[in-house]
Amino acid sequence: MGLHAGIDKFITTIERKVRATPNRTWRFDFPNTADFNFNYYKLLSDARESAIAYNQNPNLRIAIVGAGLAGLTAARELFRCGYTTIDLYEASDRIGGRTYSIPLNNPQTDSHTVFEMGAMRIPYFTDPGSGNSVMDYYSSLFQISTQPFPNPGSKVADTGIFLNNGYGPNVNEPYSQPNLDIWRAGEPEPPEPLLRLVYQKWSHFATQVIHECQKHYETEDWQTFWHLLVQHYWDKNFRELVYMPATEYNPNQPGFFGGLGMTEEESNLFYTIGAGDGSWGAFYDISSLYPIRTLLFGFGENHQLIEGRFDGQKSFLPGEEYKIPAHDSLRQPLVPPNYLGIQSLAECLFYQPVVSKFVEPISLYQATKLEQYQINLYTRNPVQKLKRYSDGNIELSSEFLEPKTYDAVILTAPTWALQISTDFDGFNPKTELPFSVLNSIKVSHWISSCKVFYPLKERYWGEGKKIPQLISTDTYLQGVYGYAVKDEPGVLLLSYTWEDDANKLLGLAHESATIEEADRALAQKCLKELDNLLMSCVNIQTPISPYVDEQQPIVIQWSKKPSYRGCAKLYREMSWNTDYLLLRYNQELSARSNLYFAGEAFSVEGGWLEPALRSALDAVIHLVQNTNGEFLNSFQYSNYPRYESWSPSLQEN
Repeated sequence: MGLHAGIDKFITTIERKVRATPNRTWRFDFPNTADFNFNYYKLLSDARESAIAYNQNPNLRIAIVGAGLAGLTAARELFRCGYTTIDLYEASDRIGGRTYSIPLNNPQTDSHTVFEMGAMRIPYFTDPGSGNSVMDYYSSLFQISTQPFPNPGSKVADTGIFLNNGYGPNVNEPYSQPNLDIWRAGEPEPPEPLLRLVYQKWSHFATQVIHECQKHYETEDWQTFWHLLVQHYWDKNFRELVYMPATEYNPNQPGFFGGLGMTEEESNLFYTIGAGDGSWGAFYDISSLYPIRTLLFGFGENHQLIEGRFDGQKSFLPGEEYKIPAHDSLRQPLVPPNYLGIQSLAECLFYQPVVSKFVEPISLYQATKLEQYQINLYTRNPVQKLKRYSDGNIELSSEFLEPKTYDAVILTAPTWALQISTDFDGFNPKTELPFSVLNSIKVSHWISSCKVFYPLKERYWGEGKKIPQLISTDTYLQGVYGYAVKDEPGVLLLSYTWEDDANKLLGLAHESATIEEADRALAQKCLKELDNLLMSCVNIQTPISPYVDEQQPIVIQWSKKPSYRGCAKLYREMSWNTDYLLLRYNQELSARSNLYFAGEAFSVEGGWLEPALRSALDAVIHLVQNTNGEFLNSFQYSNYPRYESWSPSLQEN
């Protein structure tokens, strides 16, 4: 359900006839990524009891900039391969990056529900257990439990829709009194005729694209077909796609599906509440290829809420490191692992033991404490400069350590943070770090996001309750979510906003206010707004505040975080070539530069986690190849596909 409601059902019911492709063993099934298809799940599964490869040079020194998912994944898999001199540099005081789960501070209960400050709705291509994503592999490996995420319009939660002060979506025929339209869980379409029409226009476009793409996806002509599609849409933003006339697909014009064919009134509704997945207004001014890639290739389906590390009976698995005081390699304190929420993945990557033929069955964290391994984590220590010498070594300078020299450096930091904080020196602009690549880092687009949370004393949704679990609104609140693990009261995500709507919430407190005072003022204002909204609706007239623990609000503005400077990396229309300079960097230039890119910041796919995991493995594969490591378990570098050097700007329309 959700914005892509009904499409996932369409995918599962259509007959999948075409399977035979070159190197079929190493390809994921549809739906999956459009540009680069390699079965990392198989690569990891085949290496589960050994490693991806074997390092034949024990003296190699590796630095990884950033201890988010990409950095931790690269470090863990390289360690398994026998790379035992690895330094992780992290600018913030924690691991995990934008997988950031804050447990509820409730001494009376052992709560398993968390505030998800970053990544929250996790796709699996399409279900946990499908074996069609890297996230699925690590979820199984670490016994990470999930439940369906309560998206607006989904099968698992009622959604309230509040537009035009409650007078409905049709401004020409307003309701007689303010009302909260209720989209009941499991209903295939929204309840109001105009909203249904908006939903149907999106579904018509999406269904056509999926039907045709699936026919080509696992055949030899996929890249040709995909490039034809790109040629039609790469120079258009999402707003243009929304207004572009709808059409029936014509095989004589391959790759062209028209647009959504919406009027201005319909577009305004789609901008505000989407067609079931919340507001899409923040994405109107990005490339139309983003929703095509993200929503039509499995990123928008069957989202999961990550509960944490549980066994098959949903019993919590704290692990050996649970609540043991932890420190980094500079003796600076680390928050001990809770193994709750999406951050449990980052914690497992760092704190759970590896299985390998080449190192002891210990965790990366344990390795930082043992003399026989040169594994280090340096938090609160931003990287300031990378200088390459003529012998290929790279000197890394950070804020609190003397410069150290490495044979290879993996960069995972957000591109805006790299540009502002890190200097590059000595890299040949023709063969190692071209100006065009640096420019691509500079012009990448990051969107802002804000989340305002409260813990709940009691669930406000469910049997006998009037308030729906989710609310989509055109007020400054935008999206309202409730979620919980087990039978706990859960949390209220009071306002989830992006881009302009998030920026509106930056300055609601006096300039002299502390961060805590500003956050509390914003949370209180949002809570009052939601109470007023609910009380004004004749079919609700129930405030939400009695369910809320008003003493513990928590707020995050990702654009204010200096080591991130944004929430998620997206891209504008006509940016295909600059995007591909980053995507192709590892395969084309890393062997010369000894520099590798990994992380969602260097991807074009949505979904945060999956691009970070896949690009980390891409960096590992190229580093192994470039350092003469030996690949294992029947995998050869020749099995690994390449990004094609192709430019839509050079093609004829």
